[in-house]
Amino acid sequence: MLQFVVDWLSRADPSEPIEVDLPVVVRDASAILQFRQRQEDIAGLPTPRERGIRFHQEEFARLFEAVERWPSVEFLTAGGLPVEALDDLPKSADGGIDVIVRIVAPTERGARNIAGRLRNMIVSQSYE
Repeated sequence: MLQFVVDWLSRADPSEPIEVDLPVVVRDASAILQFRQRQEDIAGLPTPRERGIRFHQEEFARLFEAVERWPSVEFLTAGGLPVEALDDLPKSADGGIDVIVRIVAPTERGARNIAGRLRNMIVSQSYE
């Protein structure tokens, strides 16, 4: 079996066997079992895409909870529907969250102040 794997990895001709002298430690079956266990552990981890989606959802949830009491901030879907709860979050084809943040303030200065506070929250990831 080991000879077959070595031949396959080296793309050698099966008619010409490659002899490999393995150290005694590698011949132990526990090394193979440890390798298989590591491969199973790696397969069980989330993919980079899944980690990115989870990050988007967690960050948006923190932002949403921080500004849900602000009457001047509204979250809308790309279709114009209001996002009133985390369950209403739309997801795009890549798994990210697509929302529009609408700031409704009586003055332009007030809207700029709110936009600055939102920007600072997002950049510093401090949602307090």
